Amino acid sequence: MSRRPRIVFDERGLSAIMRLPEVRAALHNKAEEIAGRAKTIAASEIDDGFASEIRVSDETRPSGRPVAKVEATREDAADHEWGSTNTERRRVLGRAAGVQPETIFRHRPDRP
Repeated sequence: MSRRPRIVFDERGLSAIMRLPEVRAALHNKAEEIAGRAKTIAASEIDDGFASEIRVSDETRPSGRPVAKVEATREDAADHEWGSTNTERRRVLGRAAGVQPETIFRHRPDRP
């Protein structure tokens, strides 16, 4: 009877992979793709000024994990994303990324 091989995950290998320039480039390229969709949505539903305030920023978390974020930097960006008493909820970034609210806020029912 043969024994099954035992695989042990080594975190050091993953950390080394995350630091590779190719991995960072892939994260940045995906974020640029999402930012392009977000700019299209923002320009058609809000205005060109809002679309021009959507940017990609690259950073490294304290754990060493690289991140490429798509950010809307305009002052009223959160209001357009989540809605407020004066602004309709549009979810520009969430829709561009294909994120559904129930995957983020499982305890809250999705609002129309």
